[in-house]
Amino acid sequence: MNAYLVACRFALLAMARNRLAAVLLIVFIPMWITVAKTLTTPKTFPFRLRATGTWLRAGGDEITMISGSLNAVSLLVGFLMFSAARRTKAFDRRLTAAGYPRTALVGAKLTTLAVAAVLVSSYATAWMLLFWTPLQPFLLGLAVLAVCLVYGAMGMCLALFLRGEVEGLVTIIMTSIIDLAPQNPVASTTADKALVELLPSYGSLQTSLAAGFTRNATLSPLLHSTAWLTAMTATALAAFALRTRVRPTLPAAHRWRLARRWARPSRRGRG
Repeated sequence: MNAYLVACRFALLAMARNRLAAVLLIVFIPMWITVAKTLTTPKTFPFRLRATGTWLRAGGDEITMISGSLNAVSLLVGFLMFSAARRTKAFDRRLTAAGYPRTALVGAKLTTLAVAAVLVSSYATAWMLLFWTPLQPFLLGLAVLAVCLVYGAMGMCLALFLRGEVEGLVTIIMTSIIDLAPQNPVASTTADKALVELLPSYGSLQTSLAAGFTRNATLSPLLHSTAWLTAMTATALAAFALRTRVRPTLPAAHRWRLARRWARPSRRGRG
């Protein structure tokens, strides 16, 4: 337990020192929500909520604000967790090689993911509530939290396979655009297609739209988010376990015998 607390404390301190993430949180999210709400047309659009099959009507500014908020928080949490996991990758290997328990390191990373997701989702939901009153505010916050967790786990996963921060940032940005752009009922005609159910933010966007414009607690789309979160977290933890695996060392006597055998000249060379 002491090892987990120490690892958790240092992981949270490292996350808090990420100045770029702090600037993006304080500036980027409010700016994006304000732009989406004030510059997008308030014209009412009819759209079909695929999760329930019901037809709804909502303002284009409110729909765009929801989609833009999910895009902003997914980019922020994904980049934050990618940067944190990448910077500690080599140090984690040295810690496990020195005997530090891997379970404590894994628990600290999962705790950091949960704390970052809660903070960012709460902040983004509070800003949306300044401009708009959804019918189910708590469900809206839960949907934003789900997409934060999914992209945070995705960032942890990418950090174990990509070397530089530029590669990770570009990958997260392109993934978020490809993910959310086809699902926006205002900007896309493919929002009602069956393939959108395979996208990472499908559950969060469907739940957010239901929370904003209906009084029915639609939780079934979040099962898609749970599946993506489980897959990303399992992949990241499996890769972490393989990268930090400590190979058993040979006994000293065995190493000495092997060294003498390798140093001994071969018989073929003598002949």
